[in-house]
Amino acid sequence: MDTTTPLLNLINVSKRFGGIHALKGIDFEVRPGEVHALVGENGAGKSTMMKILAGVITDYEGEMRWRGQPVRLKGPRHALDLGIAMIHQELSVMPELTVAENIFLGRQPLKGGVVDWPRMFREAEASLAELGFEHVNVRDTLDHYPLGVHQLVEIARAITSGAQLIIMDEPTSALSPMETHRLLELTRNLVEGGDKSVVYISHFLEEVTWVADRITVLRDGEKITTLKAKNADKQELVRLMLGKETEFFEESYIGAREVEDTHELREPVLTVRGLSKPRAFEDVSFELHAGEILGLYGLIGSGHFELGEALYGLLKPTSGEMVLSGKPLRGNPRRAIDRGVAYVPPSRRSGLFLEKPIYQNISLPWLAHISGFVPSVAKEVKVADEVIHRVGVRPPDPLKEVVFLSGGNQQKVAIARWLVELPKVFVVSEPTRGMDVGAKEEVMHILKEMSAAGVGVLLISSEPETILAAAERILVMAKGRIVEEFVDQQVTKEMLLAAAAGEMVEQPA
Repeated sequence: MDTTTPLLNLINVSKRFGGIHALKGIDFEVRPGEVHALVGENGAGKSTMMKILAGVITDYEGEMRWRGQPVRLKGPRHALDLGIAMIHQELSVMPELTVAENIFLGRQPLKGGVVDWPRMFREAEASLAELGFEHVNVRDTLDHYPLGVHQLVEIARAITSGAQLIIMDEPTSALSPMETHRLLELTRNLVEGGDKSVVYISHFLEEVTWVADRITVLRDGEKITTLKAKNADKQELVRLMLGKETEFFEESYIGAREVEDTHELREPVLTVRGLSKPRAFEDVSFELHAGEILGLYGLIGSGHFELGEALYGLLKPTSGEMVLSGKPLRGNPRRAIDRGVAYVPPSRRSGLFLEKPIYQNISLPWLAHISGFVPSVAKEVKVADEVIHRVGVRPPDPLKEVVFLSGGNQQKVAIARWLVELPKVFVVSEPTRGMDVGAKEEVMHILKEMSAAGVGVLLISSEPETILAAAERILVMAKGRIVEEFVDQQVTKEMLLAAAAGEMVEQPA
Protein backbone atom coordinates (compact mmCIF):
# COMPACT_ATOMS: atom_id res chain seq x y z
CA MET A 1 0.00 0.00 0.00
CA ASP A 2 1.17 3.49 -0.88
CA THR A 3 1.64 5.32 2.43
CA THR A 4 3.38 8.38 0.95
CA THR A 5 0.41 9.74 -1.05
CA PRO A 6 -2.23 11.32 1.22
CA LEU A 7 -5.51 9.46 1.27
CA LEU A 8 -7.38 12.75 0.99
CA ASN A 9 -6.44 16.39 0.37
CA LEU A 10 -8.28 19.66 0.48
CA ILE A 11 -6.44 22.39 -1.39
CA ASN A 12 -7.34 26.08 -0.90
CA VAL A 13 -10.98 25.23 -0.14
CA SER A 14 -13.40 28.08 0.63
CA LYS A 15 -17.13 28.16 1.20
CA ARG A 16 -19.56 31.04 1.66
CA PHE A 17 -23.14 31.03 2.92
CA GLY A 18 -24.50 34.33 1.66
CA GLY A 19 -22.25 36.99 3.17
CA ILE A 20 -20.73 34.59 5.72
CA HIS A 21 -17.33 33.09 4.92
CA ALA A 22 -17.56 29.64 6.57
CA LEU A 23 -14.20 28.41 5.21
CA LYS A 24 -11.29 30.48 3.94
CA GLY A 25 -8.55 28.86 1.86
CA ILE A 26 -8.32 25.60 3.83
CA ASP A 27 -5.47 23.14 3.16
CA PHE A 28 -5.96 19.79 4.89
CA GLU A 29 -4.69 16.27 4.39
CA VAL A 30 -5.36 12.83 5.84
CA ARG A 31 -2.62 10.22 5.57
CA PRO A 32 -3.20 6.46 5.25
CA GLY A 33 -3.43 4.79 8.66
CA GLU A 34 -3.75 7.94 10.79
CA VAL A 35 -6.28 9.50 13.12
CA HIS A 36 -6.38 13.20 12.24
CA ALA A 37 -8.31 15.23 14.80
CA LEU A 38 -10.08 18.48 13.97
CA VAL A 39 -10.80 20.97 16.76
CA GLY A 40 -12.23 24.46 16.96
CA GLU A 41 -15.04 26.52 18.43
CA ASN A 42 -18.64 26.03 17.35
CA GLY A 43 -18.92 27.98 14.11
CA ALA A 44 -15.18 27.60 13.35
CA GLY A 45 -15.97 25.74 10.12
CA LYS A 46 -15.56 22.10 11.20
CA SER A 47 -19.06 21.01 10.20
CA THR A 48 -18.85 22.78 6.84
CA MET A 49 -15.51 21.16 6.11
CA MET A 50 -16.77 17.68 7.04
CA LYS A 51 -19.90 18.10 4.92
CA ILE A 52 -17.64 18.82 1.95
CA LEU A 53 -15.60 15.67 2.67
CA ALA A 54 -18.80 13.61 2.99
CA GLY A 55 -20.40 14.96 -0.19
CA VAL A 56 -23.21 16.81 1.61
CA ILE A 57 -21.92 20.16 0.33
CA THR A 58 -20.86 20.05 -3.32
CA ASP A 59 -20.71 23.76 -4.15
CA TYR A 60 -17.39 25.21 -2.94
CA GLU A 61 -14.19 26.81 -4.19
CA GLY A 62 -10.92 24.90 -4.29
CA GLU A 63 -10.00 21.28 -4.92
CA MET A 64 -10.40 17.88 -3.28
CA ARG A 65 -8.11 14.96 -4.09
CA TRP A 66 -8.71 11.29 -3.27
CA ARG A 67 -5.56 9.16 -3.38
CA GLY A 68 -3.87 11.91 -5.36
CA GLN A 69 -6.59 12.25 -8.00
CA PRO A 70 -8.90 15.28 -8.29
CA VAL A 71 -12.50 14.43 -7.37
CA ARG A 72 -15.73 16.38 -7.09
CA LEU A 73 -18.26 14.53 -4.97
CA LYS A 74 -21.82 14.56 -6.29
CA GLY A 75 -23.44 13.61 -2.99
CA PRO A 76 -23.18 11.35 0.10
CA ARG A 77 -23.80 8.21 -1.97
CA HIS A 78 -20.88 9.11 -4.22
CA ALA A 79 -18.69 9.65 -1.14
CA LEU A 80 -19.65 6.27 0.31
CA ASP A 81 -19.02 4.51 -3.02
CA LEU A 82 -15.60 6.13 -3.06
CA GLY A 83 -14.86 4.93 0.48
CA ILE A 84 -15.81 7.88 2.73
CA ALA A 85 -18.32 7.37 5.56
CA MET A 86 -19.45 9.91 8.16
CA ILE A 87 -20.80 9.45 11.67
CA HIS A 88 -22.95 12.53 12.23
CA GLN A 89 -23.25 14.28 15.58
CA GLU A 90 -27.01 14.60 15.06
CA LEU A 91 -27.90 10.95 14.60
CA SER A 92 -29.56 9.69 11.42
CA VAL A 93 -30.85 6.41 12.85
CA MET A 94 -34.47 5.24 12.52
CA PRO A 95 -35.70 4.24 15.99
CA GLU A 96 -38.73 2.32 14.68
CA LEU A 97 -36.47 -0.15 12.81
CA THR A 98 -34.46 -2.94 14.45
CA VAL A 99 -30.88 -2.43 15.59
CA ALA A 100 -29.68 -4.69 12.75
CA GLU A 101 -31.71 -2.79 10.12
CA ASN A 102 -30.18 0.47 11.30
CA ILE A 103 -26.64 -0.91 11.07
CA PHE A 104 -27.23 -2.12 7.50
CA LEU A 105 -29.57 0.68 6.43
CA GLY A 106 -29.57 0.97 2.63
CA ARG A 107 -27.22 -2.01 2.14
CA GLN A 108 -29.03 -5.01 3.61
CA PRO A 109 -27.47 -8.38 2.59
CA LEU A 110 -29.61 -10.15 0.01
CA LYS A 111 -30.23 -13.79 -0.87
CA GLY A 112 -32.30 -14.60 -3.89
CA GLY A 113 -33.38 -10.99 -4.22
CA VAL A 114 -34.76 -10.71 -0.66
CA VAL A 115 -33.17 -9.62 2.63
CA ASP A 116 -31.05 -12.35 4.18
CA TRP A 117 -32.27 -11.78 7.74
CA PRO A 118 -30.19 -14.47 9.49
CA ARG A 119 -27.00 -13.13 7.92
CA MET A 120 -27.90 -9.53 8.74
CA PHE A 121 -28.62 -10.37 12.40
CA ARG A 122 -25.41 -12.43 12.61
CA GLU A 123 -23.21 -9.71 11.13
CA ALA A 124 -24.88 -6.99 13.22
CA GLU A 125 -24.18 -8.97 16.40
CA ALA A 126 -20.54 -9.41 15.34
CA SER A 127 -20.22 -5.69 14.65
CA LEU A 128 -21.56 -4.70 18.08
CA ALA A 129 -19.42 -7.38 19.75
CA GLU A 130 -16.38 -5.71 18.21
CA LEU A 131 -17.48 -2.52 19.94
CA GLY A 132 -17.88 -4.48 23.18
CA PHE A 133 -21.70 -4.50 23.32
CA GLU A 134 -22.85 -8.10 23.13
CA HIS A 135 -25.80 -7.28 25.42
CA VAL A 136 -27.69 -5.33 22.73
CA ASN A 137 -30.35 -7.47 21.04
CA VAL A 138 -30.08 -6.65 17.33
CA ARG A 139 -33.64 -7.93 16.76
CA ASP A 140 -35.12 -5.26 19.05
CA THR A 141 -36.29 -1.98 17.58
CA LEU A 142 -33.81 0.77 18.35
CA ASP A 143 -36.34 2.78 20.35
CA HIS A 144 -35.98 0.19 23.12
CA TYR A 145 -32.54 1.62 23.87
CA PRO A 146 -31.16 4.92 25.20
CA LEU A 147 -29.30 7.56 23.20
CA GLY A 148 -25.90 5.98 23.86
CA VAL A 149 -26.88 2.81 21.99
CA HIS A 150 -28.21 4.91 19.10
CA GLN A 151 -24.75 6.47 18.90
CA LEU A 152 -23.06 3.05 18.89
CA VAL A 153 -25.34 1.82 16.09
CA GLU A 154 -24.40 4.85 13.99
CA ILE A 155 -20.72 4.07 14.61
CA ALA A 156 -21.19 0.38 13.75
CA ARG A 157 -22.92 1.37 10.50
CA ALA A 158 -19.92 3.43 9.38
CA ILE A 159 -17.36 0.80 10.37
CA THR A 160 -19.19 -2.04 8.60
CA SER A 161 -19.61 0.03 5.42
CA GLY A 162 -16.09 -0.88 4.33
CA ALA A 163 -15.09 2.78 4.12
CA GLN A 164 -11.39 3.66 3.99
CA LEU A 165 -11.96 7.10 5.55
CA ILE A 166 -14.34 7.37 8.50
CA ILE A 167 -15.35 10.85 9.70
CA MET A 168 -16.37 10.81 13.37
CA ASP A 169 -18.23 13.97 14.42
CA GLU A 170 -18.45 14.08 18.24
CA PRO A 171 -18.76 10.27 18.40
CA THR A 172 -18.62 10.06 22.21
CA SER A 173 -21.04 12.87 23.05
CA ALA A 174 -23.77 10.42 24.11
CA LEU A 175 -21.51 7.67 25.50
CA SER A 176 -20.63 6.75 29.06
CA PRO A 177 -16.95 6.86 30.14
CA MET A 178 -16.63 3.09 29.69
CA GLU A 179 -18.22 3.22 26.23
CA THR A 180 -15.97 6.15 25.33
CA HIS A 181 -12.85 4.21 26.33
CA ARG A 182 -13.90 1.26 24.15
CA LEU A 183 -14.54 3.51 21.16
CA LEU A 184 -11.18 5.25 21.49
CA GLU A 185 -9.37 1.92 21.61
CA LEU A 186 -11.37 0.67 18.61
CA THR A 187 -10.49 3.85 16.68
CA ARG A 188 -6.78 3.24 17.25
CA ASN A 189 -7.20 -0.41 16.23
CA LEU A 190 -9.03 0.60 13.05
CA VAL A 191 -6.06 2.54 11.67
CA GLU A 192 -3.28 0.19 12.78
CA GLY A 193 -3.31 -1.86 9.58
CA GLY A 194 -2.93 1.26 7.45
CA ASP A 195 -5.96 0.51 5.26
CA LYS A 196 -8.29 2.86 7.13
CA SER A 197 -8.00 6.45 8.33
CA VAL A 198 -10.15 8.50 10.68
CA VAL A 199 -10.99 12.20 10.89
CA TYR A 200 -11.93 12.68 14.54
CA ILE A 201 -13.89 15.76 15.64
CA SER A 202 -14.38 16.34 19.35
CA HIS A 203 -14.53 19.08 21.94
CA PHE A 204 -13.13 16.70 24.56
CA LEU A 205 -9.45 17.57 24.34
CA GLU A 206 -8.40 14.65 26.55
CA GLU A 207 -9.85 12.30 23.93
CA VAL A 208 -8.23 14.18 21.07
CA THR A 209 -4.70 14.16 22.51
CA TRP A 210 -5.02 10.46 23.35
CA VAL A 211 -6.50 9.09 20.13
CA ALA A 212 -5.03 11.33 17.40
CA ASP A 213 -1.76 11.24 15.49
CA ARG A 214 -2.14 14.84 14.32
CA ILE A 215 -4.45 17.71 15.25
CA THR A 216 -5.63 20.56 13.03
CA VAL A 217 -7.07 23.69 14.67
CA LEU A 218 -9.69 25.85 12.93
CA ARG A 219 -10.78 29.32 14.04
CA ASP A 220 -13.29 31.59 12.27
CA GLY A 221 -13.18 29.46 9.13
CA GLU A 222 -9.39 29.49 8.85
CA LYS A 223 -6.78 26.84 9.52
CA ILE A 224 -4.60 28.02 12.41
CA THR A 225 -2.12 25.13 12.54
CA THR A 226 -1.57 21.37 12.33
CA LEU A 227 0.56 19.76 15.03
CA LYS A 228 1.51 16.31 16.25
CA ALA A 229 -0.77 15.10 19.03
CA LYS A 230 2.12 13.90 21.18
CA ASN A 231 3.39 17.51 21.27
CA ALA A 232 -0.04 19.03 21.98
CA ASP A 233 -0.88 20.64 25.31
CA LYS A 234 -4.57 21.08 26.19
CA GLN A 235 -4.15 24.64 27.39
CA GLU A 236 -2.29 25.53 24.22
CA LEU A 237 -5.05 23.92 22.10
CA VAL A 238 -7.68 25.98 23.92
CA ARG A 239 -5.67 29.15 23.30
CA LEU A 240 -5.31 28.30 19.60
CA MET A 241 -9.04 27.52 19.31
CA LEU A 242 -10.25 30.65 21.04
CA GLY A 243 -7.42 33.07 20.42
CA LYS A 244 -7.41 33.76 24.17
CA GLU A 245 -6.91 32.11 27.54
CA THR A 246 -9.83 30.45 29.37
CA GLU A 247 -10.20 28.84 32.76
CA PHE A 248 -13.42 26.96 32.14
CA PHE A 249 -13.26 23.18 32.36
CA GLU A 250 -9.55 22.65 32.86
CA GLU A 251 -9.71 22.75 36.67
CA SER A 252 -12.32 20.00 36.76
CA TYR A 253 -10.01 17.69 34.83
CA ILE A 254 -7.15 17.94 37.30
CA GLY A 255 -8.57 19.06 40.62
CA ALA A 256 -11.59 19.21 42.87
CA ARG A 257 -14.41 21.64 43.40
CA GLU A 258 -16.02 22.77 46.64
CA VAL A 259 -19.77 22.15 46.66
CA GLU A 260 -21.27 24.60 49.13
CA ASP A 261 -24.19 23.73 51.38
CA THR A 262 -26.28 26.88 50.87
CA HIS A 263 -29.46 25.30 49.52
CA GLU A 264 -31.05 24.86 52.94
CA LEU A 265 -31.24 28.64 53.29
CA ARG A 266 -33.67 28.83 50.35
CA GLU A 267 -37.24 27.72 49.81
CA PRO A 268 -37.84 24.49 47.86
CA VAL A 269 -39.51 25.34 44.58
CA LEU A 270 -39.81 21.69 43.47
CA THR A 271 -40.26 18.64 45.69
CA VAL A 272 -40.17 15.09 44.30
CA ARG A 273 -41.26 12.19 46.53
CA GLY A 274 -41.05 8.48 45.72
CA LEU A 275 -41.29 8.98 41.96
CA SER A 276 -41.22 5.73 39.97
CA LYS A 277 -41.59 4.62 36.36
CA PRO A 278 -40.83 0.98 35.43
CA ARG A 279 -37.66 0.51 33.34
CA ALA A 280 -36.73 4.17 33.89
CA PHE A 281 -36.40 5.22 37.55
CA GLU A 282 -37.55 4.05 40.96
CA ASP A 283 -38.37 5.74 44.29
CA VAL A 284 -36.69 9.05 43.43
CA SER A 285 -36.95 11.82 46.04
CA PHE A 286 -35.24 15.20 46.18
CA GLU A 287 -35.81 18.94 46.58
CA LEU A 288 -34.78 21.73 44.21
CA HIS A 289 -34.51 25.19 45.75
CA ALA A 290 -35.13 28.59 44.22
CA GLY A 291 -31.88 30.05 42.92
CA GLU A 292 -30.04 26.72 43.13
CA ILE A 293 -28.21 24.79 40.40
CA LEU A 294 -28.70 21.14 41.34
CA GLY A 295 -26.57 18.72 39.35
CA LEU A 296 -28.04 15.32 38.45
CA TYR A 297 -25.25 13.07 37.21
CA GLY A 298 -25.42 9.54 35.85
CA LEU A 299 -24.06 7.28 33.15
CA ILE A 300 -26.11 6.64 30.01
CA GLY A 301 -29.08 4.48 30.98
CA SER A 302 -29.13 5.51 34.64
CA GLY A 303 -32.61 7.05 34.35
CA HIS A 304 -31.65 10.70 34.83
CA PHE A 305 -32.79 11.75 31.35
CA GLU A 306 -36.14 9.99 31.81
CA LEU A 307 -36.60 11.77 35.14
CA GLY A 308 -36.22 15.10 33.34
CA GLU A 309 -38.91 14.05 30.86
CA ALA A 310 -41.25 13.17 33.74
CA LEU A 311 -40.83 16.59 35.36
CA TYR A 312 -41.85 18.22 32.07
CA GLY A 313 -44.84 15.93 31.51
CA LEU A 314 -43.40 13.93 28.62
CA LEU A 315 -43.30 10.75 30.72
CA LYS A 316 -46.04 9.76 33.17
CA PRO A 317 -44.79 8.25 36.45
CA THR A 318 -46.69 5.27 37.85
CA SER A 319 -46.28 6.34 41.48
CA GLY A 320 -44.97 9.16 43.64
CA GLU A 321 -45.62 12.87 43.46
CA MET A 322 -44.13 16.12 42.18
CA VAL A 323 -44.94 19.37 43.97
CA LEU A 324 -44.21 22.76 42.41
CA SER A 325 -44.51 25.83 44.65
CA GLY A 326 -46.71 23.92 47.07
CA LYS A 327 -49.13 22.50 44.46
CA PRO A 328 -49.11 19.08 42.73
CA LEU A 329 -47.43 19.05 39.31
CA ARG A 330 -49.23 16.80 36.84
CA GLY A 331 -50.20 16.70 33.21
CA ASN A 332 -48.55 17.46 29.90
CA PRO A 333 -45.81 19.84 28.73
CA ARG A 334 -48.28 22.65 28.06
CA ARG A 335 -49.48 22.51 31.64
CA ALA A 336 -45.88 22.31 32.87
CA ILE A 337 -44.97 25.45 30.91
CA ASP A 338 -48.01 27.28 32.30
CA ARG A 339 -46.92 26.30 35.83
CA GLY A 340 -43.38 27.55 35.22
CA VAL A 341 -41.38 24.47 34.20
CA ALA A 342 -39.04 24.75 31.20
CA TYR A 343 -37.16 21.86 29.60
CA VAL A 344 -34.28 21.32 27.17
CA PRO A 345 -33.92 17.68 26.03
CA PRO A 346 -30.56 15.89 25.63
CA SER A 347 -31.01 15.71 21.84
CA ARG A 348 -31.27 19.02 19.98
CA ARG A 349 -33.03 17.30 17.09
CA SER A 350 -35.99 16.40 19.31
CA GLY A 351 -36.25 19.87 20.85
CA LEU A 352 -36.00 22.14 17.80
CA PHE A 353 -37.70 22.61 14.45
CA LEU A 354 -34.54 22.59 12.38
CA GLU A 355 -36.14 23.70 9.10
CA LYS A 356 -37.80 26.71 10.74
CA PRO A 357 -36.16 30.10 11.44
CA ILE A 358 -34.71 30.89 14.84
CA TYR A 359 -37.50 33.29 15.79
CA GLN A 360 -40.22 30.64 15.34
CA ASN A 361 -38.32 28.16 17.50
CA ILE A 362 -38.08 30.75 20.27
CA SER A 363 -41.58 32.22 20.08
CA LEU A 364 -43.51 28.93 19.84
CA PRO A 365 -44.28 28.47 23.59
CA TRP A 366 -45.12 32.17 23.98
CA LEU A 367 -47.28 33.03 20.96
CA ALA A 368 -50.30 33.99 23.05
CA HIS A 369 -48.13 36.21 25.27
CA ILE A 370 -46.28 37.86 22.37
CA SER A 371 -48.99 38.40 19.78
CA GLY A 372 -52.27 37.89 21.62
CA PHE A 373 -55.06 36.92 19.24
CA VAL A 374 -53.44 38.54 16.19
CA PRO A 375 -50.21 36.85 14.99
CA SER A 376 -47.34 39.30 14.56
CA VAL A 377 -44.10 38.18 12.96
CA ALA A 378 -42.54 41.56 13.77
CA LYS A 379 -43.19 41.07 17.50
CA GLU A 380 -41.88 37.49 17.41
CA VAL A 381 -38.70 38.57 15.63
CA LYS A 382 -38.15 41.40 18.11
CA VAL A 383 -38.47 39.07 21.12
CA ALA A 384 -36.21 36.45 19.52
CA ASP A 385 -33.61 39.05 18.57
CA GLU A 386 -33.27 40.16 22.19
CA VAL A 387 -32.72 36.69 23.66
CA ILE A 388 -30.40 35.34 20.96
CA HIS A 389 -28.10 38.32 21.56
CA ARG A 390 -28.19 37.53 25.29
CA VAL A 391 -27.02 33.94 24.77
CA GLY A 392 -24.58 34.77 21.97
CA VAL A 393 -26.09 32.88 19.02
CA ARG A 394 -23.83 33.25 15.99
CA PRO A 395 -24.85 34.58 13.55
CA PRO A 396 -27.47 36.55 15.56
CA ASP A 397 -30.04 36.51 12.76
CA PRO A 398 -33.56 35.56 13.95
CA LEU A 399 -34.62 34.87 10.36
CA LYS A 400 -31.93 32.24 9.78
CA GLU A 401 -33.08 28.62 9.68
CA VAL A 402 -31.81 26.62 12.66
CA VAL A 403 -30.52 23.80 10.44
CA PHE A 404 -27.77 26.12 9.17
CA LEU A 405 -26.40 26.81 12.67
CA SER A 406 -23.58 24.84 14.26
CA GLY A 407 -24.55 22.35 16.95
CA GLY A 408 -23.49 24.65 19.76
CA ASN A 409 -25.49 27.56 18.41
CA GLN A 410 -28.53 25.32 17.99
CA GLN A 411 -28.23 24.49 21.68
CA LYS A 412 -28.13 28.19 22.52
CA VAL A 413 -31.40 28.64 20.62
CA ALA A 414 -32.94 25.81 22.66
CA ILE A 415 -31.94 27.62 25.87
CA ALA A 416 -32.84 31.11 24.61
CA ARG A 417 -36.45 29.96 24.15
CA TRP A 418 -36.85 29.89 27.93
CA LEU A 419 -35.41 33.35 28.54
CA VAL A 420 -38.44 35.09 27.03
CA GLU A 421 -40.21 34.56 30.37
CA LEU A 422 -38.08 33.13 33.16
CA PRO A 423 -39.45 29.84 34.52
CA LYS A 424 -39.58 28.76 38.15
CA VAL A 425 -37.78 25.52 37.31
CA PHE A 426 -35.41 24.97 34.40
CA VAL A 427 -34.73 21.30 33.61
CA VAL A 428 -31.82 21.16 31.16
CA SER A 429 -30.29 17.91 29.89
CA GLU A 430 -26.80 17.82 28.38
CA PRO A 431 -26.68 21.60 27.80
CA THR A 432 -23.03 21.50 26.66
CA ARG A 433 -23.11 18.32 24.58
CA GLY A 434 -20.98 18.74 21.46
CA MET A 435 -19.82 22.25 22.39
CA ASP A 436 -16.36 23.79 22.36
CA VAL A 437 -14.81 25.21 25.51
CA GLY A 438 -15.85 28.80 24.78
CA ALA A 439 -19.49 27.89 24.07
CA LYS A 440 -19.63 25.74 27.21
CA GLU A 441 -18.40 28.70 29.22
CA GLU A 442 -21.15 30.89 27.74
CA VAL A 443 -23.88 28.34 28.51
CA MET A 444 -22.71 27.88 32.09
CA HIS A 445 -22.77 31.65 32.50
CA ILE A 446 -26.41 31.71 31.31
CA LEU A 447 -27.42 28.99 33.80
CA LYS A 448 -25.71 30.88 36.63
CA GLU A 449 -27.50 34.09 35.63
CA MET A 450 -30.83 32.24 35.71
CA SER A 451 -30.13 30.84 39.18
CA ALA A 452 -29.08 34.31 40.37
CA ALA A 453 -32.51 35.54 39.20
CA GLY A 454 -34.18 32.93 41.43
CA VAL A 455 -34.74 30.10 38.95
CA GLY A 456 -34.23 26.58 40.27
CA VAL A 457 -31.99 24.86 37.71
CA LEU A 458 -31.85 21.07 37.46
CA LEU A 459 -28.69 20.38 35.44
CA ILE A 460 -28.79 16.81 34.05
CA SER A 461 -25.68 15.42 32.40
CA SER A 462 -23.48 12.40 31.80
CA GLU A 463 -20.44 14.67 31.50
CA PRO A 464 -18.73 15.06 34.91
CA GLU A 465 -17.04 18.28 33.78
CA THR A 466 -20.40 19.92 33.05
CA ILE A 467 -21.76 19.03 36.50
CA LEU A 468 -18.58 20.15 38.28
CA ALA A 469 -18.54 23.45 36.40
CA ALA A 470 -21.82 24.75 37.81
CA ALA A 471 -23.62 22.59 40.38
CA GLU A 472 -23.91 23.75 43.99
CA ARG A 473 -25.17 20.34 45.05
CA ILE A 474 -24.88 17.05 43.17
CA LEU A 475 -27.10 13.95 43.06
CA VAL A 476 -25.84 10.79 41.37
CA MET A 477 -28.18 8.27 39.74
CA ALA A 478 -27.42 4.63 38.94
CA LYS A 479 -29.84 1.98 37.70
CA GLY A 480 -32.80 4.30 38.14
CA ARG A 481 -32.09 5.32 41.73
CA ILE A 482 -30.35 8.20 43.47
CA VAL A 483 -27.31 6.56 45.03
CA GLU A 484 -25.24 9.48 46.28
CA GLU A 485 -25.50 13.13 47.25
CA PHE A 486 -22.52 15.47 47.36
CA VAL A 487 -22.88 18.66 49.39
CA ASP A 488 -20.51 20.86 51.37
CA GLN A 489 -17.42 18.90 50.36
CA GLN A 490 -14.79 18.57 47.67
CA VAL A 491 -15.95 16.62 44.63
CA THR A 492 -13.76 15.21 41.88
CA LYS A 493 -14.52 13.71 38.51
CA GLU A 494 -13.26 10.37 39.81
CA MET A 495 -15.72 10.50 42.73
CA LEU A 496 -18.66 11.07 40.40
CA LEU A 497 -17.63 8.22 38.12
CA ALA A 498 -17.14 5.88 41.07
CA ALA A 499 -20.56 6.69 42.54
CA ALA A 500 -22.29 6.25 39.16
CA ALA A 501 -20.56 2.89 38.69
CA GLY A 502 -21.65 1.71 42.13
CA GLU A 503 -18.20 1.82 43.70
CA MET A 504 -17.29 3.00 47.18
CA VAL A 505 -16.57 6.72 47.20
CA GLU A 506 -13.50 7.84 49.11
CA GLN A 507 -13.25 11.41 50.27
CA PRO A 508 -10.15 13.26 49.01
CA ALA A 509 -7.46 13.90 51.61
